[in-house]
Amino acid sequence: MQREALKIGITAGDPAGIGPEVALKAINKLRDKTIIPVLIVRKKALEKNYPRLFSGYDELGAGTPVPGKKYLHDIQLDLPIPRPGRGGPETGREALACIDACIALWKAGDIGAIVTGPVSKQYIEKTGVPFTGHTEYIAEKIGERGPLMMMYSQKYRVLLVSTHVPVSEIMGHVGRERLMDVMRAGCESIRAIDGGEVRLAVAGLDPHCGDDGAIGTYDRDVTLPAIRAAREQGIPVEGPFAADTLFIPSTWERYNLVIAQYHDQGLIPFKLLAFDEGVNVTLGLSIVRTSVDHGTAFDIAGKNIAQWRSMTEAIRLAQRLASVRAGNIS
Repeated sequence: MQREALKIGITAGDPAGIGPEVALKAINKLRDKTIIPVLIVRKKALEKNYPRLFSGYDELGAGTPVPGKKYLHDIQLDLPIPRPGRGGPETGREALACIDACIALWKAGDIGAIVTGPVSKQYIEKTGVPFTGHTEYIAEKIGERGPLMMMYSQKYRVLLVSTHVPVSEIMGHVGRERLMDVMRAGCESIRAIDGGEVRLAVAGLDPHCGDDGAIGTYDRDVTLPAIRAAREQGIPVEGPFAADTLFIPSTWERYNLVIAQYHDQGLIPFKLLAFDEGVNVTLGLSIVRTSVDHGTAFDIAGKNIAQWRSMTEAIRLAQRLASVRAGNIS
C-alpha cells in the first residue's frame, strides 16, 4: 500500500548545541516524498548561525503543506541569539519552547509525529522547569502515564524497564507488572518496525541473574515468573540472561529486541555499538516520538562537523511507526 505523506515536527534541540546543524543536514538530505518535515526552531537563530544550511524553507501555515518541500514553524522569543557552543539557561528556555510548540502542533493535528533534537537537561532545569528527559516530559504534557524508552538501530535494539531514575530508586520502578507491560509493548513495536518474526530476550537485574539466590533472588522470584507468564500470552521471549554476556554482539544479534532492567544496563552497550545511527524511541504513549541518541556536543557546535545519521534514522523511523499505527502500511 502506498504510504501517505506525513507531517513530522522536528525540534532543533538546544540552539547552542549541534541540534540545529544535524536537523538542517538531515532535512536537506531527505529524498522521501512521504515525509513532510516541519522544523520547529527560532528562525533568526538559523539565519545568523547557519546561513549556508538554512535555505528553501516555507513557513508552516502558508497554504497546504506539499510533499517534497520542507517547512519551518518559527518560535518567537525575546532572547539574545545564541552562539554555538555557549549553552546556558537561556538556551535551555529556547529548547523547551520548541518542545512545547511541537507538542501543541501535535495536539492540534498539524503534525502526525515528532522527532526531538538533543537538549541539555541541566540548562532546562535551571529555567525552573523540572526535566528528567523528553520521555517523561512529553508524557506529562499530554496527560498520559507509563512511557517506555527504546533505543533502536538496524542491528541492535534495547527497551528499558526503568528510565531516568537514580540507581538507588530502581527497585521502585521495576517489578512483575511493569516487566509484563514492557514485554507486551516491545513485542508490538518490533512487529510494527520489522514486520516479521519477533525474538525478545530479557536481561536479569542482578549480576548473573542472582546465581540462583547466592547474590539475589529477584530474577528467580520476579523476572523468571513474568517471562513465563508472557510466554503463556503468546509473547516470544527468552530469559532472564546475565547482562554481562547477553550484550555481547554475537549473542545480542540473535534477538531483535533485548529488554534491560535499568538505564545504564542497556544504554552503555547500545551506545558502544550503535552510537552514530542510534535512535531513541518513546513507546507506550498515543504520540509517536523518536529522537537522536546523542547529546548537545557543545564542544563541536557550529564547526560543521556533526554527524546527522542518527537524526535521519529518527525521522525515517517516526514515519514508519506513525504509518503503521494509522494503518497505512503493515
